Amino acid sequence: MPHAAYAQAAFGSAWTAPAPPPVHALPAPGPGEIVCVTGPSGAGKTLALKALGGRELPALSDAPVLDLFAPGLASEFVLRTLARTGLADGRLWRLGTPQLSAGEQQRLRLALALCNLAPGELLVADEFDAHLDPLTACALAQVLRRLADGGLRMAVSTHNPATLPHMAPDRLLQIDGDVRALAPPAREDLGDEVVITPGRLADWRHFRHWHYLGAGNPGPVCAVYVAALRGRRAGIAIYGYPHRLLSARRHALPVLLHPPQPDTAALNRDLRLLQRVVVDPRLRGVGIARRLLEHGCRALGVPYIECVARMGAFTGFLTAAGFARVCELELPRAIASLLRFCERREIDSTRLIQPAYREYLRQRLPAADCAALARHLRAVAQSRANTGHGASRGHEPPQAVLESALARLHARPAYFLWQAMAP
Repeated sequence: MPHAAYAQAAFGSAWTAPAPPPVHALPAPGPGEIVCVTGPSGAGKTLALKALGGRELPALSDAPVLDLFAPGLASEFVLRTLARTGLADGRLWRLGTPQLSAGEQQRLRLALALCNLAPGELLVADEFDAHLDPLTACALAQVLRRLADGGLRMAVSTHNPATLPHMAPDRLLQIDGDVRALAPPAREDLGDEVVITPGRLADWRHFRHWHYLGAGNPGPVCAVYVAALRGRRAGIAIYGYPHRLLSARRHALPVLLHPPQPDTAALNRDLRLLQRVVVDPRLRGVGIARRLLEHGCRALGVPYIECVARMGAFTGFLTAAGFARVCELELPRAIASLLRFCERREIDSTRLIQPAYREYLRQRLPAADCAALARHLRAVAQSRANTGHGASRGHEPPQAVLESALARLHARPAYFLWQAMAP
């Protein structure tokens, strides 16, 4: 007997399908606008949003983050889109989706939808804050507002009234039997609640596993600043002293700081190096990094602060804090020499990071080329060690330093400079 027939016979009542719930008509948002729908579960929020016909946040499959994006998309566009949603994090890009937190998964769904959004198309985020803790939900709501401020059309629903001030919807509607317009709350900014205090290098331990280059310690430190939000440690900025020689500096700093032989005393007096900026992934996208840098750059009291950044090409917090992007760094001599050698010998330099490929080359190359490749690799590792992040000078760099150097063989970091305003 079919289940429905059994239930009808067992309970002695007519079995009829329930009437479909009504589909409520919602106003379509214009460019730069958010329409937000609230109401109890089952009231029809999802059906009303679907009726608008926009692009919904996609489901996630079990795959590494970057593999979810269509191969035909420009890689730079993909990374910039991830940065827009608060996922500018090379550490996360290597993970599978099950390893992401609920908030990171929602940000990833948002980035995937943005990458496939046609110009002027509506973005629909139904229950965008489901399963998120209150603070993470408010941070994501503020990311949505920022995206809308950039011109997106957005329709969303939420079950959490606390997110509304941070989302700042242009229209707020409640569905509960019918559709009723509510007054949107005044806009609030989580960044305004950030408290920044001087910290210590020991504070780095809390943040280091979130840094995209790994958990290694920075070089010599002169100042640390820590941001807190609602009692939670939210971010850190670490400053140190500049390297004596840096080719990009001649494009940016006055002759005083870059004569034929750099004036070490002047460098140490007038220049600092921004070494690390890390924000708790749950709170990215609400301006914490910018506020950390604005505070730190003022507090240090020096005319110039420089930063060598790879991720700076894809995120905007450095320029938002007043840094100017000056140029890309020249390739170090050891790396340029290795790349030329690989090109002449038709060696795939992108695969040198793989130990198996290096072993393959040792077995297949002539003895003279094997010896030359070994010298080039040793020089690259030694160059990495001598920056202060690896082995001591004068010793054979350990294997870990070589792996670190080869992982960044094709990276072209940019040089950024902050200058104090004249009094």
